[in-house]
Amino acid sequence: MFFYSFKRIWRKLRQPDIRLLSGLGLVFLIMILVFASVLSTYEKNVTFLDGLWTAYITLTTIGYGDVSAATPQGRWVTVLTSMLGIGCFGILTGVILERAMQRRIQKMKGEGKYIGKGHLIIVNVPSYAETTELLKELDHSPDFKDIPRVLVTSHLPSQDKEIPHFLSKKIDSFILGLPSDLETLNRANASQAKACVLTSSASDPAMDDTNTLTAGLIEKHWPQVITVMTCSRAETLGNLSTFGIDGGISTTDLQMGLLVQELEDPGLYQVYSELSSNSGGNQIYISHSTVGSWEGNDQEFSFGNLKAAIIQLNLSLQILGIKRKACEKPVLNPENSLILASTDHIVYMSRRRFDWMKNNGQILRQIQNMSL
Repeated sequence: MFFYSFKRIWRKLRQPDIRLLSGLGLVFLIMILVFASVLSTYEKNVTFLDGLWTAYITLTTIGYGDVSAATPQGRWVTVLTSMLGIGCFGILTGVILERAMQRRIQKMKGEGKYIGKGHLIIVNVPSYAETTELLKELDHSPDFKDIPRVLVTSHLPSQDKEIPHFLSKKIDSFILGLPSDLETLNRANASQAKACVLTSSASDPAMDDTNTLTAGLIEKHWPQVITVMTCSRAETLGNLSTFGIDGGISTTDLQMGLLVQELEDPGLYQVYSELSSNSGGNQIYISHSTVGSWEGNDQEFSFGNLKAAIIQLNLSLQILGIKRKACEKPVLNPENSLILASTDHIVYMSRRRFDWMKNNGQILRQIQNMSL
């Protein structure tokens, strides 16, 4: 471990910019020591510590004047040190600005890589408006609002060569490259990511195939990463489980189904709009914990018992249904007599995510009291 760390440090030191900065630092140190030695030797009532202080002030071209040279030797070394300080600081400023500009250009053109962890990868930019709306929803998500975001795409809208400033300030890194290429995913540090969202465009149905390949590649190499994608073709949605993809939505089915429901019941879109947005109001959640993980849950109870206990405890949520197994459709509004299994997750509506692990004790006690 120590040898590996030493090799990494040695590789860093061999970089041209690092060598230049190390050389400047060494020159600074030598000049400070020489200056302090000359002043303490030739100037009256000047100690070595006074010389160090004056050397620093002279090199940085501040020049307070609290200590000044009176002898020819002291004045010559002061002139040389101040000139050296001006030159070195010019070089140092140039190196820093150059590195800053290079990093900015790399980010704007997507030429760099991301080294952080626990981040969210967003694949594709169908349009700037859609991506901005996605980022806005993430800002309101309690689970993802504080997570770094890495944008990965093979091209930008309108054939732009650089990501716009208004979008770059909302993300932490931009990677330009084919998302289905393993090298691109490694640049996005997909192995350390928390989740990946893959977006598609209705005008480019072939993007579904690329997204499926990308998500499948992530699931194969890093199955711990949560993968969710949008599908412009409804048939793509049925194939996601084959590749181990965690979830997806069909934008076409959603739009057409909602359009017909709005035709039947005008105003229903406003209800859907609130439930589907994190910006305010109520949202629909699926509990992270299963019923079997609740502490003290050693007896069977029905879906109706759970609903009644929630109402009697006056908890601010509505039970909508259950989700039984991964990749299986949720059971919404089931019979009240349905007995919950230990592997069931609760589907519910609330203004914020409900902490089931914290509150399951009082819920189970209420269910027990109802059965007495």
